Amino acid sequence: MFNIAQQTSKSAIVYYRHSAEDKQENSVAIQRGHVERFALEHNIVIIHEEIDEGISGLIANRPGFERLFDNWIKNVNAPHFDYVLVYDVSRWGRFQDQDQAGHYVYLCKKHGKEVVYVSRGFVDVSNRLFSSLEISIQRYMAAEYSRQLSEKVFHGCVKVSQQGYSAGGTAVYGMARQLLDVNKKPIRILRAREHKQIANERVSFTPKNDETTETVRKIFDLFVNDRLAIAEIASYFNQRRIFSANNKQWDNSKIIKILTDETYIGTRIYNKTWGRLKQKSSRNPRSEWVIVPDAFEATIDKNVFKKAQEKMYWMFPSNWRKGINAIKKARKNICNDILKWLINKGATEFEADEIVSGLPIVFSIKLENKITPYWCFLILEKNRNCNNVLGISVFEDSKKTINEFFIFSTQDFTSTNFLILSENSPLYCDTKIDSKNLEEAIGNLVKQFKKSKHWYKHKYTFIDGLM
Repeated sequence: MFNIAQQTSKSAIVYYRHSAEDKQENSVAIQRGHVERFALEHNIVIIHEEIDEGISGLIANRPGFERLFDNWIKNVNAPHFDYVLVYDVSRWGRFQDQDQAGHYVYLCKKHGKEVVYVSRGFVDVSNRLFSSLEISIQRYMAAEYSRQLSEKVFHGCVKVSQQGYSAGGTAVYGMARQLLDVNKKPIRILRAREHKQIANERVSFTPKNDETTETVRKIFDLFVNDRLAIAEIASYFNQRRIFSANNKQWDNSKIIKILTDETYIGTRIYNKTWGRLKQKSSRNPRSEWVIVPDAFEATIDKNVFKKAQEKMYWMFPSNWRKGINAIKKARKNICNDILKWLINKGATEFEADEIVSGLPIVFSIKLENKITPYWCFLILEKNRNCNNVLGISVFEDSKKTINEFFIFSTQDFTSTNFLILSENSPLYCDTKIDSKNLEEAIGNLVKQFKKSKHWYKHKYTFIDGLM
C-alpha cells in the first residue's frame, strides 16, 4: 500500500584492544557496549570480533590485529562485510609513526572495507578534509599519550636506579634479586619471574653464594692470576661439565660478558641502551648511563676486576686500532684548526705549518670501560724542553672524537715520559681547561714555541700580537 524502500543492513567485523597500561574505561566490555549500540543505531550486523587483550598498541604484530587482516580483510574467501568497527583511534593503535596507522586504514580501503571509529561516527563526506585532519590529530594524541607515559616510567626507573636499586630485569649469572622491605632491610631472595608486591619495597642484587657465584670467581682467577686465554677458560668449564646460564655450554662471548660486567663489583648500571616505545634498541654512550658504585655486595674484588679490564683491552686488536684511528682523526682536526687560526693572525702558510709541527700536543684515548675513567699521555723527549703541554682526550668510538683539554707541566710526566691521569685525581681538576679557554692556551703554547726558537731573532713577529 505504501511504497517504502526496505533499508538493507550492512555487516561489520569489530576490533577491540585493551593494554595493561590502559584505564578501566577502555576495557573490552565497555568498548563492546559502545560498538554494539552504534551498530544497532545504524542497522549494522556484527559478524565477527577480533580482540587483543593486554597488548600494546605501539606495534602492529598483535595476534588479533594480524588475524583481522589475514583472515578477513585480505582473505578473498572470507564472508562479505562492509566495515571494520573500532571504538576510537587509540584502540586501532598508538603508533609512533602516524603514517603506519594510516597505512593499515588504507589497506582496509584498498580491499573495500571502511574503518569506522564509533566514538566519532562516520566520516562527513561533505567535508573529508576536515575529517582527515581531525583523525590525524587524534592519531598524534594517541601516540603522544604513549610517549609521555614512557617518559614518566623512564624517569621513575632512573630515580630508583640512582638510589642503587633494580628498576626491573633479571640478575646476571651468579647473582640473585633480593627483596628489601620499606627500611631497605633484606627480606628474601626473589625467584624467577617473581616481583615485589608493595610499592615502597625495593629490589637489589646480591651474590647467590652457590656454585654459579664460585664459577664467576673462578673465571676471574683463571683469567687474571693463571693468565688463561678466553677460549681456554671456556674449555676448562665445559670439560668439567660446569654449565653457564640456562644449562648451556660456555663460549668466548659468555666468558667476555662476565669479565666485563661491572655488576660483579657491586656497581648498579641503568640506561645502557635505548629501546623505549617498541623502537629499535640502540646503545647509549656511557655519559648517559646511571652508574652507582657500591650499590650492593660485590662478587669480585675491584683490583681483580681492574686487572681483568686492562688485560681485556689489549687482547683485542680492534680496540687499539680504533684508538689509533681516533687519535689520527683528532690530531688532523685540531692541527687544521690551529693552522687556520695562525694564518688569520698573520702567519704565512709555511710559518703556520712549522709552528703546528713544533707545538707540544699529546693525545690519549679516554678509557670509558673502567670503574674510574683514566688516560695515559706520552710526550716525546724533545717536549721536555717545553714548560707546558696541551693534552687532548679522545673518544675511541664516537662521531665527536675530541672530548676534553688539559694543560700539563712537563714536570707532571714520569722519567719515562708517561702520565697516568685519573678522573678522580686532584691533577685532573688542576689541569683541565674549558674549551672556551682553548684559544688562549694555544696562544701561550705558540709563544712558548717562539722562545724555544730564540736563534730566529726576527721570525714569527706576528706572535707578539697574539691574544
